[in-house]
Amino acid sequence: MVSTMPQTKIVFFDLPTNLGVPTSPYTWRVRLVLNYKGLEHETRWIPTIDIETTCISLGIAPTGTKPSGAPHYTLPAIIDSTLSDSEPVILSDSTPIIQYLERQYPSPSPLFPSSVETIRQSFDHLLSMKIMAFGASLWLMELYNSKLPQDRDDFRGRMEVKLGMTLEDARIHGTEREHAWKELEQKFDQLLDLCEKGGTGTEFLMGQAMTYPDIAVGACLIFLKNTSPEEAWGKVVTWSGGRWLRLLKALEPWMSVTDC
Repeated sequence: MVSTMPQTKIVFFDLPTNLGVPTSPYTWRVRLVLNYKGLEHETRWIPTIDIETTCISLGIAPTGTKPSGAPHYTLPAIIDSTLSDSEPVILSDSTPIIQYLERQYPSPSPLFPSSVETIRQSFDHLLSMKIMAFGASLWLMELYNSKLPQDRDDFRGRMEVKLGMTLEDARIHGTEREHAWKELEQKFDQLLDLCEKGGTGTEFLMGQAMTYPDIAVGACLIFLKNTSPEEAWGKVVTWSGGRWLRLLKALEPWMSVTDC
């Protein structure tokens, strides 16, 4: 059940797509937490090409630095104006946002119990660097196609500079592709083994209530299901004895997007 919380006044900044549903695994982390905590919020949809001007105009901090040394702005971001007697809380980057929401609105259950904190650094590295970064060449064109038409040139330009080749050339094929999928499956198994060191659950990864690993992995699963439903999601649902499909089904009560 979605929890009931005191009325909140939160603006959540997300990325629109060509698919009619959001896909970013990082904005999905925040959306899952907002829904899980029952926090009222308004989504403001910002095309990629408008992120920088929007963030600067609203005082949203950059999350990194471009190769040129200029500030780099990304989503998600939130502006929480719930407390009328204080300045709004303005945050960017999914992890600081989730940590803030957990401190400010701790119900219904802890997202970062001690069992999660014990593995969190290793977990984040494995998920971000060994799974999502490694798998990019498998779903790069699907991600490009999910972008709004006006965002595609920007995405292509940034990625091709980073990769040193065209998106089409970066996509792997044939035997190399099958080997990469098999390696990715092994990395998902490693992720499951790591989570089970802190506890096991039949639906959630580390017990009977949702915690941060469920949110982070679940957001990636949603990304794969929405962006590459036939190839990527078709493979993932068969891995680890159907464990990832069970997790996504457990998260369904908090996957609603009512203002898309």
